This record gives sequence, structure tokens and C-alpha cells, in this order.
Amino acid sequence: MKQLLLEIDEITEAKINAAAKTAGLSTQQWLQQIIAEKTVTTWPNAIKALAGSWQDLLLAEELRAGEGQDIAREDF
Repeated sequence: MKQLLLEIDEITEAKINAAAKTAGLSTQQWLQQIIAEKTVTTWPNAIKALAGSWQDLLLAEELRAGEGQDIAREDF
């Protein structure tokens, strides 16, 4: 496992230590958890499960159906 040297001020250190203690984790575990949460590249399963849950939601084409045609743009 790699090590990371991070220089922080005393106030930030105190905040990190307090947050880790509140979470019941060591400072290292808390920082690892925060970094993992902030660098995730996929949607959480709870969000994925929402797909299709609004059956009455209109599609974009249905929403725009009554808006008519766009006017032609003017030339420069």
C-alpha cells in the first residue's frame, strides 16, 4: 500500500480528527473512506435502482410535442 504525505494546518487536523472520532474510525480509515467516496466513478446502486421508477414521466419528445416549430435563424 502506498503512503501519502499531506501537510495541513492545525485547525484542519483537529477537524479531521474530530470527524474520524465521531464516525468511530481511525483518522487513516476516515480519510480513506472520504477519498473513496469522492473518487467513485460509477453511480451508487440505490441511484441505479431508480431507473424507470417514474412510469408517468413524459419523454422529451412528448414534452416538446405542443411547442410548435422553431423559427429559422437569421444569417450573420
